[in-house]
Amino acid sequence: MSIRKHLTAFLLKILSGILLLWLCAAAACVLGPALWQAPWLSKQGIVFLSCFAAYFLIHFLLYRPVLSHVMAHELTHALAAMLMGGKVTSIQASTSGGTTVVNRSHIFISLAPYIFPFYTAITLAVYAIAAESFKIYFLGLTGFTYAFHLALTVWSLSHHQPDLKEGGVAFSLIFIFAGNMMVLMLLFSFVFPQTLPLSQAFSETFQWAWHLLRSVFHLLKPHFFHPEGKPV
Repeated sequence: MSIRKHLTAFLLKILSGILLLWLCAAAACVLGPALWQAPWLSKQGIVFLSCFAAYFLIHFLLYRPVLSHVMAHELTHALAAMLMGGKVTSIQASTSGGTTVVNRSHIFISLAPYIFPFYTAITLAVYAIAAESFKIYFLGLTGFTYAFHLALTVWSLSHHQPDLKEGGVAFSLIFIFAGNMMVLMLLFSFVFPQTLPLSQAFSETFQWAWHLLRSVFHLLKPHFFHPEGKPV
């Protein structure tokens, strides 16, 4: 690859990273008040939080289900590859790690497992079709599996992860953080639709993104323009 292409790719990565952080800031402005206003003391809130906390107790005090995490990790690699039109040749998983062999490479394929909560997605699919009397149990399992995803994602990132080489460590971590913010927003809207409906979540995120852009513009404007409006 020529120096010009390297430079273009580098600048695009920086721009993409800034845009992702901007999106994260906007999403945080929406999620913050929503998390504060959520009915955590309702039956649904108590069940979700109790099961969420229960996983962390198990994770830190009793048992870390590494094999289950590696299996979900490799299966997510495979699903992401197929979504990108790729072909999966083999999948291997063990407590010491795993590999998924695909015929194409892409940052989405490499980083999808750190964003997509595999077991939570399955739980929510069952929750959506379950009888009303069983939904509360699957809601608890949603909290449990989401805590599993968060805890083991952080744990795996604390070890050497070749997946991060695809986009570079810094950009990959920003990408993962932004993706998890979006997943949290989707999950929150699913669990507490009365507090933050999905359509409202996205519309308010875009509104906050615009507000933040205007704020940054007004903050930087004095450094680039004279009071008369002429460029410096």
